[in-house]
Formats: sequence, C-alpha cells, structure tokens
Amino acid sequence: MIPVNDRARGCLLGLAAGDALGAPAENLTPSQIRRRWGRLTEIEGGGTDDTEYAVFAASLLVRHGHALTPAHVAAAYREEIIPSITGPMRGAGFSELGTVEALRRGLEPPLTGLVHQHGWSDGLAMRAAPYGIFCPGDPAEAARLVEQDGIVSQSGEGVLGGRAVAAAVAAAMGGAGPEEAVRAALSAVPADSWTARNLARARDVVAASGPSDAAENDAADALVEALHEAVVVRHYPWTDIAPEAVALALAAVLAGGGEVEASVTFGVSLGRDADTIGAIAGAVTGAMRGERGVPARWAERIGPVTGKCLPVVAGRHVLDVADELAPGPQEAGGPPSRPDPAGERARGR
Repeated sequence: MIPVNDRARGCLLGLAAGDALGAPAENLTPSQIRRRWGRLTEIEGGGTDDTEYAVFAASLLVRHGHALTPAHVAAAYREEIIPSITGPMRGAGFSELGTVEALRRGLEPPLTGLVHQHGWSDGLAMRAAPYGIFCPGDPAEAARLVEQDGIVSQSGEGVLGGRAVAAAVAAAMGGAGPEEAVRAALSAVPADSWTARNLARARDVVAASGPSDAAENDAADALVEALHEAVVVRHYPWTDIAPEAVALALAAVLAGGGEVEASVTFGVSLGRDADTIGAIAGAVTGAMRGERGVPARWAERIGPVTGKCLPVVAGRHVLDVADELAPGPQEAGGPPSRPDPAGERARGR
C-alpha cells in the first residue's frame, strides 16, 4: 500500500508536471502538436495558473479544513489576491478574472460566479486536486468541499467539473484505479449533466479502442480524433470548457492505464486546454502511483512557483504543499482524516 502522504506528493507533483508539459501546447490542435513535437514528452518551461491556483486552494484547506465556506474563499480573494494585482492579472482564466472584478464591485457569492458569464470554465477543475487529497477515499466529501470554492468563481457545469475532478482524486488517494476513479467522478455529478454525458462518451471511446496502450502506439492518433469527435465543441472559439477538459483528462487517465507518463503525454497530445488536461491527468495518476510514479526527469524540472499569476503563492513548492495537506502516515484506503483547523492555525500554518 502506498502511504497517503506519498500519494499526496505524487498528486501535486503530477499536477505541476502535467501543467508544465502541456503549457506550450495550449490552444493548439493535435495535428499542430504532432507537426511540432511528434509527441510532447519533455518539459520545456514552467507551469501556469493551474499550479498556482492549486497551491492557493490548498492554503484554504489548511486554514479552514472541512469548515471551508464560500465566504472564506471570497475573503481570501479580497485579502490576498486582489491587493497584489497592480496591473493585468497575467495568465488568469476568464472565470477568475471575472470573479476578481465582481468582488471589486462588492458582490458576494454566488453572484460572483454568475455575473461574469464564464461559469462553465475549467478554472475550478484545474485547482480541484487538493480537495481530493484532503479527503482520501471520500469522493463525496471532496466534491462537497470543492463546491464551496467553486461557488465563488463558477456556476453550473464549471462547478460540476470541479466536483468530478475532486472526486476522482479522492478515489485515487484511497487506492482506486482508473475505471473506479472515473466512476467516482460520475457519482459526483448529475447523470443528465453535460459533464456526465461527456465523461461517459469519453470512457466509452477509450474502451472501444481496445486493450492496446493508446499513449504509446499508432492507435493514439485515431483515439485522439475519436475523443475530439465525442466531446469537443469545435465551433466555440475558447478551449477552457470544463465538461470538455475534464472528460479529455480522465480519458487520458484511462488510455494511459493510470500510469503518470503515459496518461499525461497522451493528455497533452489532445491539445485544446492542454495544460489543464495535463494537470488533471497528472493529479489523478500521481495520486494513484505516488511520488515515485512521476518521472524523475519531470520532477527535477518542478521548482517553487513563481507567482506570476498569484503573487501570494510565490516561492511555494508543491511537495511542501502536499505535506501540509496529507492527513498523516496512514495507509491509503483507511478512513479519511479530518484535521482540526484550529490546531493547524496554532502551528502557524
């Protein structure tokens, strides 16, 4: 059994690696990626807002634990994010930019996630992994907690995308494999939702591709096209659509058999919001395989976040963040630990 703290480290390290690997492929098509790299397998630069927002979400959990509310999240935006924005909020997604403006206008949740009209974005899904880490083996609680965050910046399918990812990570933290993690994601969203329909379509497409490793052989290109046909909104000009990114990321987990490198490299080959797809796939598989499941050459490229989007998290390393979130040295599959937020604050966290 892999200890929970090791799974937590693998999860956030996998998230950061997937984010960094996918960053140069963001908004590209699969054919453009193939022409430029063949298959994108090496990290060229740093991560994006995906990693920084995940670190920020983790800080909310460390402070408030299971008592987290939308009011706590909105207060943290006002006290820690907004004062540090002196110019353009570089690298932030539409939903986060809209939320900052809504908070500046004095609005409160849930209006802050409704008025900007970008509630469907994958901004919550990209930062949902810490909630799954915090609730190992308890997908329902992970989904409930991430929704407290999501109400501030998202609405509708944007919240559901975060619930699906948090549930999948929580299941993986409890020892689940790829199929069980996808079932956990589906259990966290309504069956008639866009998110659920896309997840089911993507799962079925991967299953129909056969037992071959789609991330490593000639079947990969055909699977990429089939997944695009099943879930991608081709006529829409933006790629940060939560039901699309979440479905593609979990399809990558299935296609890669839950292995970090196979899943993440296949995920970023899908293009679209490639950094978020890679980050989600890396988080889920990293939770499955632990820290040693993340390729060493990728782990060596992951340093402290720079704070280019969120100055408040500058200097934090995802491994330190994982150590703060991990419930303890218990084995995965045991009952979820419920840290005492007051005790955490007393220790200066």
